[in-house]
Amino acid sequence: MREVGVDELLATSRDPFVRHHPLGARRGWLSGDALVVDGTGGRPTGPPPGPVFTCLGPAADLDPLMAHLADTGVQPSRLTVETASYDAVPAAWRHTDHHRWHWMLTRADVPAPAHAVVLVDDPTEIDAVLDAANPDSFARPGTPGVECWLGIRDAGSAVAVGALVRQPDGTGHLRGVTVLPSHAGRGLGSALSAALTRRALATGPCVSTLGVYVDNAPAIAIYRRLGYQVAHTFASGPVAG
Repeated sequence: MREVGVDELLATSRDPFVRHHPLGARRGWLSGDALVVDGTGGRPTGPPPGPVFTCLGPAADLDPLMAHLADTGVQPSRLTVETASYDAVPAAWRHTDHHRWHWMLTRADVPAPAHAVVLVDDPTEIDAVLDAANPDSFARPGTPGVECWLGIRDAGSAVAVGALVRQPDGTGHLRGVTVLPSHAGRGLGSALSAALTRRALATGPCVSTLGVYVDNAPAIAIYRRLGYQVAHTFASGPVAG
């Protein structure tokens, strides 16, 4: 195991999650192909109450790395860990509650959306869609880093909205993609996701990313059709200790 600083971590890691997701890294520990990052987690809802550990890499390297770190007494307040290593998480780091999600990315060209997608700049209109169909959205009007909100209208009213967040390295990240239930099944989610992805890929490192819960099969199917691939599957949540 070797502890590394932020500059070395960012300069040497080949993992796209480390390169394109804002971990708020302060330091990291390396062992073989495994990495544990100590940071703020890049949380859209504000800073956590303590360190956030993100644990990446193959289980053969990651499991003993986590065990060794726990033995030294380092302690996170929140943990994100590869699901393949979930059962090996040290007892002191166990989640009180957690959710499982895919981190996906694409660099592929995306066809033009099949529906007209427009900029939406009225916070009240955006909130109305989110309140009705996605009240726990990680993006809201005013969320830091949001470059724009795109949407689809029907009879003049927004029936689908989604945000493009521009990460510090220029990567585009999709958040809050939402379609009103009354307009589900019409391809609006696919069209909106396509438009957001095309905008994400137009500048910066030409990478588009997103996070999606593992049980959201319809959304995952849309993203796969647009060329997104699962790079990591994580379990994330607060730590009991």
